[in-house]
This record gives sequence, structure tokens and C-alpha cells, in this order.
Amino acid sequence: MVIREENCFYPDHIIYSDPSSYGFVKEELMIQERLHGWIIQPRAAVVSPATIVHLHGNAENMTSHVTAALFLPEMGHRLVTFDYSGYGRSKGEPSLRQIQDDARAVFHHIFAHPETFGSAIFGFGQSMGAYTLARVLPDFPSLKGAILEAGLHSFHALFSEAYPQIPCEVPEEGFSALDTLPLSPVPKLFIHGTNDPVVPHTHSIRMHEVAREPKEIVILDGVGHIDAFVSRHARQYMLEIHSFIEKHRG
Repeated sequence: MVIREENCFYPDHIIYSDPSSYGFVKEELMIQERLHGWIIQPRAAVVSPATIVHLHGNAENMTSHVTAALFLPEMGHRLVTFDYSGYGRSKGEPSLRQIQDDARAVFHHIFAHPETFGSAIFGFGQSMGAYTLARVLPDFPSLKGAILEAGLHSFHALFSEAYPQIPCEVPEEGFSALDTLPLSPVPKLFIHGTNDPVVPHTHSIRMHEVAREPKEIVILDGVGHIDAFVSRHARQYMLEIHSFIEKHRG
């Protein structure tokens, strides 16, 4: 048995949820005729909402992950979420290089349309999405901030730590967030729970250590993998994110 790059991805095409069923106004988004996403408008009328680009984790698709980000339009921010290649309705196949290219395509589209998305653009990555966001940050110095929740600094490191007895052929060189975080001047907020059974919180600690300033880190005691929003720390979690956005939106 060998761990290979394809073991990083578990996409499917099931529709798990729809923000419209929760009362949100949702618009369809298609980028480069291959990447499918949604624009979810703020719940309340806001004069100049920030736009938060959500990069989801490695399993299922955006329809299962979006519920972990709907607190953002509740707060008055515009949420953009999308599926990587091979996930949901997006075309193609995922790879470590491809998901980064997908994220770049989405950010380029958003920055090219300020009449729709405004100028206060943030990234919000969770798990694999945090890794992907960290990898592309140097390409987008105009981002107002990056929120990186439960992120891993590389799949090679994650698999090697979890399964040291199994050979790992997932590439490390050229695919580590530890290489890109020191290069980006974008403000960063790292968030991780101490009881994360998927990605140890030491990954966020290490990323925070090497990241270029300005940077913050919030470690939540007893919180698992991307479940801070339903934990006893939910209020603190949401306030930390809201404060970070308001501090850096300009």
C-alpha cells in the first residue's frame, strides 16, 4: 500500500444543502465555463459589504460545506463559495496543482469585477481550503485578509504523521504552505481546535510561526475539525472572525 496524490481528494456530486432553503438570496456563478459557485448575499441590507471567498475542504462538495460559512452573510458579508475541479458541478479532475489554479481563477474573477464584489475581498479557507488559500496568497497581495481554519501545511506531512508505516508519494517540494506564507503581506488569522482528529492543531501553529506579519492565531480548547461554529466556543469564534474582517477591511 502506498499513499498517492489521489488519496487527497474525495469529491462527489450530491446536493447536500441549498442556502435558499435557509432564506438566503443565492446567485449562480460560473467561472471560465468550468468552475461552479454561488454568490450568497448578506441577510440584511448593507451599504458596502465585504466579500468573503470560501475555500472548502477535501470531501463531498460546496453544498455540504457551505453551512459552516453561512454565519458570514448573517453578519452582513457577501459570501462566495465554489467547487474545485471534479467537485459538484465543476468540470475536470482535482490535483494539488489544479485546486490552486482553481482558487487563482476565482480570485482573478472577483478582483476583475469590483462592481459586483467591491474592493474589500477576504479569503476564508477551511482544512484543505486553508492549505489552498495559503499556497496562493502571494499571488493576491490586494486581499484584505486571509482566515485559515483547521488548515494543514502539506498533505505529505499530514499523511506521514498519521500513517508513518505507510510509504507516502504525495509531493512535498513545491506543495507546502510553509514556503508561501512567509512571502505574503496579507493579514492572516489562523484558527484551530485542540481536539481536531483530522488535522492536528500543530499544523496551524507551525504555519503561524513562519507566516509573515501581520498575523494572529486563535487555538480553541476541545474543538474538533471545522466545528467551532457549533461548539461552546461558537460566539468567540464568530467574534474573532468578525473583528478581523472589520479591522482589515479598510
